Amino acid sequence: MNTVLAQLLKLQKLDLTIRSLGHQLQQISKKNKVLDDKVAPQRDNLEAVRKEIVMLDDRSSSLTETLENLDEKERKQKLKIPEVRSNDEYSALLRELDAVKRERDKTENQSLEDMERLEELKKSLPELEEALAEAEKTISSERKEVDSERTGLEDELIKVKEERKTLEKEMSPGWFRKYTSIAAQRNGLAVVSVKRQTCQGCFMGIRPKLVQDLHYDEEVVFCEGCSRILYLEEE
Repeated sequence: MNTVLAQLLKLQKLDLTIRSLGHQLQQISKKNKVLDDKVAPQRDNLEAVRKEIVMLDDRSSSLTETLENLDEKERKQKLKIPEVRSNDEYSALLRELDAVKRERDKTENQSLEDMERLEELKKSLPELEEALAEAEKTISSERKEVDSERTGLEDELIKVKEERKTLEKEMSPGWFRKYTSIAAQRNGLAVVSVKRQTCQGCFMGIRPKLVQDLHYDEEVVFCEGCSRILYLEEE
């Protein structure tokens, strides 16, 4: 096989390997998703409790501020009592004070309910955390296998990509561009074999003259049907 064709074929094999490794890494993500789904109920329960705790803490601060504002409002209203000059004004002021009291009672009740709920949730945290830890423990060996597989694939991918870069530097820029152009148009497959006088890219028959040229192996031959680069695969 002439040097140019050998380089093109090697480049094609490297690209197919890179594609395969990329596909396998995608499968790793799916495997991790399956493992994640196994512990999802425990993780979701724990996350829901943690979010509710944060929400209640935030609301506690807001309720405390509301109570302080209501106390200040009531104080100011009570200061107006000596200034009242009529029964109507006095009745209106009493209604305002009563409204503030009702709102404060409602806020205090909500604050008390939140405190009780918060205490209940915090007590449940250790049990939920333990449940998640146990669930993770049951799949720990599977996770290690998947992580090991991913690391191996990533290392191999880096190695193959470095090999491709080295080959690119060794190749003629013109042939590299030609390969890249064909690959882009043909779904990444620029170099294909000829079996039984048939192109394995488009499966069209190859003229005997081209097959003869492939046997002579003096120049690069292109398929007249799909324009891919051809090499002869021995029967």
